[in-house]
Amino acid sequence: YKGLIGFEAGTQLDLKIAKSVWISIQPSYSQQGTRISYNVWNKYEPVDSVQINLNYFSVPVLLKVSFINQRFYAIGGIETSYLLDNAVSSHDEEQDIDLKISEWNVAIHFGIGMRIPLGFPKLFVELRYAQGIINITDEPIYTSYVPRVKTTGFKLFTGIEIPLKRMKD
Repeated sequence: YKGLIGFEAGTQLDLKIAKSVWISIQPSYSQQGTRISYNVWNKYEPVDSVQINLNYFSVPVLLKVSFINQRFYAIGGIETSYLLDNAVSSHDEEQDIDLKISEWNVAIHFGIGMRIPLGFPKLFVELRYAQGIINITDEPIYTSYVPRVKTTGFKLFTGIEIPLKRMKD
């Protein structure tokens, strides 16, 4: 399996529940995918056989805990995603493969982030690891062209935080 690089765009709403703790709700559009290679008899290197591209509407609900003057934070939580569309293609065939992909995906997230003050708004940079906890292929493994798959990968986010009101922290 080789991950594909995708794009994610969204917004976030952080609700403060303690001095250094927030609940963060982050609806977004997310592109994900993989390239699956198979070993072929008489070939030294694996051959790219299947490529899967997935587009999701995702709603992560995360807990942020800040430290060191609230510039750095740890983040973790759960994401529920709805599949908007998918494309599954084979490099061995001219036509697309009919693969049943689950409409829903659930993943856990954990990572770290940093806020950089730019005056009133703040720039943030965040690195997360996401691990799917359910299989996204619905077919039984013995009849499926693609084995059972769970989403996984690193995500790098950057953006601007614009507070809705000035805080004295």
